[in-house]
Amino acid sequence: MHMVQIPVRYQETDMMGIVYHANYLVYLEIARTELLRQLGVEYKDMEEAGFVSPVTNVSMDYKRSVTYGDTVHVRVWVDQYSKIRTIYGYELTNQHGELVGTATTTHVVVKRGDFKPIRLDREFPKWHEMYLNVMNPV
Repeated sequence: MHMVQIPVRYQETDMMGIVYHANYLVYLEIARTELLRQLGVEYKDMEEAGFVSPVTNVSMDYKRSVTYGDTVHVRVWVDQYSKIRTIYGYELTNQHGELVGTATTTHVVVKRGDFKPIRLDREFPKWHEMYLNVMNPV
């Protein structure tokens, strides 16, 4: 599990001063990429090898509004993993520790160009081992 703190910027809010719902997806991506970096892998390396990892599903439950000047704390972890699909879990709280929302994102890795899913254990064994270690801590 990893946690990032994201200060809410003015441009992320709507006319009511509340964070626009789509901006939470950016917060999730920031947390997810930071988790991977902390675990020793980066999307950049995957992309340079000719692969991308699109989001195939997003689910988010909004519990409390966040406004300009607040700080969103995003906790992220690998919730489920198979050789083809990874599901990340998220918990978002504000600076007071109040639950803002929960979410999951589902990802597959595909070859750039034909977008055919690949098996991580074959193409990216380091990622595969990392996910196994995170899912099954010793």
